[in-house]
Amino acid sequence: MRIKVVLGAGALTVGLGVFFAPTASAQDAGFSDYACSDQFAVPWSLDAWTGERSAVISPYGTADIRCSSFHGQTSAYQLDPQGRKHLLNPFGILGPTLYIWDVNGR
Repeated sequence: MRIKVVLGAGALTVGLGVFFAPTASAQDAGFSDYACSDQFAVPWSLDAWTGERSAVISPYGTADIRCSSFHGQTSAYQLDPQGRKHLLNPFGILGPTLYIWDVNGR
């Protein structure tokens, strides 16, 4: 008789846990993709070297630059006129404010 009560209580606990459990939501998984062209400037611009913006060497200037962030890590890419993504790789020798356009689109 005791085993039936214990099993019944366990089944009731599991059932209530499933019923009251929050539903999963993939809306905010820590990933965000946003337009960030205003954070970049061409290298010959004066504000590219003042620290306000990052300099980018790209055949398309600062048009259609997007940033992707995931748990504090941010990467930048640029869309070419055909819609292909090209990574903007940080050039570490001159500092973290210079990004170079990657020729190989994804």
